[in-house]
Amino acid sequence: MTALAIEGLGLTVGAGAVPLLDGVGVRVGAGETVGLVGESGSGKSLTARSALGMLPRGARATGRVTVAGTDVLAAGRRELRELRRTRVSMVFQDPRAAVNPVRRVGDYLTEGLRARGVPARAATERALDLLAQVGLRDPRGALRRYPHEFSGGMLQRVVIAGALATEPALLLADEPTTALDVTTQAEVVGLLKELQKAHGTGMLFVTHDLDLAAAICDRVYVMYAGRIVEEAPGAALFGAPAHPYTRALLEASPSVRGERAAVKAVRGRPRSLAEAPGGCAFRDRCPLAGDDCARAVPGTRRHGASLAACLRAGEEPR
Repeated sequence: MTALAIEGLGLTVGAGAVPLLDGVGVRVGAGETVGLVGESGSGKSLTARSALGMLPRGARATGRVTVAGTDVLAAGRRELRELRRTRVSMVFQDPRAAVNPVRRVGDYLTEGLRARGVPARAATERALDLLAQVGLRDPRGALRRYPHEFSGGMLQRVVIAGALATEPALLLADEPTTALDVTTQAEVVGLLKELQKAHGTGMLFVTHDLDLAAAICDRVYVMYAGRIVEEAPGAALFGAPAHPYTRALLEASPSVRGERAAVKAVRGRPRSLAEAPGGCAFRDRCPLAGDDCARAVPGTRRHGASLAACLRAGEEPR
């Protein structure tokens, strides 16, 4: 079963039809962890939110977004509400922005269950079980507490419990560890993987951390300027990147493994799709770019284990 299928997703906004996404394709299978990486502004969060139907006001979308068999772009308001309540959940970067600060944690965790007709006692028992699964020592006491009484790491565990309460087919994790310290990051990522495996949930993991994506993701998509530029299995992508942009991102990331190597900044600045040059959007920052890169958006081609949208996939800078 496919938890998420995004096919040819294009998105424009405003009277001038300003482009935000172009031809985006992402697939997440049941029980699979898929990474989505790239610089800020590349369209990662917008792609993830499309699975919830959470598009910018006035946006016009083309293509197809399917979550557990539901066509999200064609769904009405009532169908979207039911989808968000039962089939897809999201863990946001900042847990304090994801919960109501004046409601107790117990209310937050049981709301979705009660809306599905689960009796109050059964919903409470389910919430207690989830809090125990995410590692809170006093689940019953946690139900009576308010969000401000938790540390950032503990509150993120509560948010994860809430996201899994209805056993969704798809879990969207949008930079879920960025606001946490390194030790807590490792605990939260391990918890997500453990619970995902237990529930058979497909997960789209949005992150800036390339090493983390390589470690936990079955497959990884690399985004730049509103387009997917490379797709490959996690280990293969970071062991032998095919696209110059992926290689540049890896060279700009410090490593604690092997010999010490200089960190190289990616030259230039990130581009949105609206301001990207014609042809390959990365060509004004790419050391391999030639005149042919300006003629058209490059199609996807296979290079080793990767699918890369580049005319010179796999080539090394001279």
